[in-house]
Amino acid sequence: MGLNVYIHGPPGSGRTSFLRQVERHASAAKYVRLQGAHTFDERLEQFERVITDSSALPRERRNPLADALGQFASTQYKVVADPLRYLKAALRSYPEPSGHLLLVDDLDKDGCHEFFGKLRDDLWELPIRWVVSGSSAHLEPPADTFFDAVIELEPFDLDGLQDLVDRRAASGSEAEGLLLRLRAEPAIESIAPSTPRHALSIIRDLYLSEDLEAATHRLAEQSAARARLSATAARVLDAFVHHGPTHAGDERLLAEVGVSRSRVVQVLAELEADGLVTAQRSGRRKLYAATKGGDEARKPLEAATPSRVI
Repeated sequence: MGLNVYIHGPPGSGRTSFLRQVERHASAAKYVRLQGAHTFDERLEQFERVITDSSALPRERRNPLADALGQFASTQYKVVADPLRYLKAALRSYPEPSGHLLLVDDLDKDGCHEFFGKLRDDLWELPIRWVVSGSSAHLEPPADTFFDAVIELEPFDLDGLQDLVDRRAASGSEAEGLLLRLRAEPAIESIAPSTPRHALSIIRDLYLSEDLEAATHRLAEQSAARARLSATAARVLDAFVHHGPTHAGDERLLAEVGVSRSRVVQVLAELEADGLVTAQRSGRRKLYAATKGGDEARKPLEAATPSRVI
């Protein structure tokens, strides 16, 4: 439909999978992952690279002599170069009849405001349709008006998790599928609602567990403890589930849960007492991680595997 679309959801909700699926069905789509590109220029260069399909970007060369002479020139006005000049040049050199479709993954809130807020009108003029994914549910004006549609990738409900298990079961042998269903189905009601990543992590533990009954019982206990949490404690726990092990002063986490560091420390102590998070010392800091139902019943050789911790 030619719309600019913003997709949001917590880590593990399937944002990257969503964009990759769009890429498979749209021949003109080009995927851009911005993880590791922190500055404005670095992000612009990533856009330019996918449009030109090149790792070598043409740039203006500075003339040292002209720079030196320029020190003696009197100027009354400072001319600011167009920040999008290289991107515009790339679009002129590599035109697409129907325009370009950029699938931008992992653009944070500040990046959205920097591009689609400050440069909103300029980007509107370019022959690019944008599908952008991020974790921010609310974009600040004027970036919010750049996008014609907003899609939230919500956690999977019970039906969604059942479908996820069925699809996974169908991808293996008949024996593997039967075992997966046998081990996952009694537990998915305790998991729901859940992001796909979190659900698959727990289901994998149950699939590999040597004591399914103990693992399932532990998961049910955690589900009951989770239901008793306050709204703030539930937000803190969800943040650790989504982001993985981190410390209480993580700025990203504090912004997400909307409470002070001291309150997070207090809540983490309560969650640790309930067995919903574990803690270990890392230098001068304590790293916390959400626990899973299968943690206590996993195979001994896998007890220290970092990937077992959400």
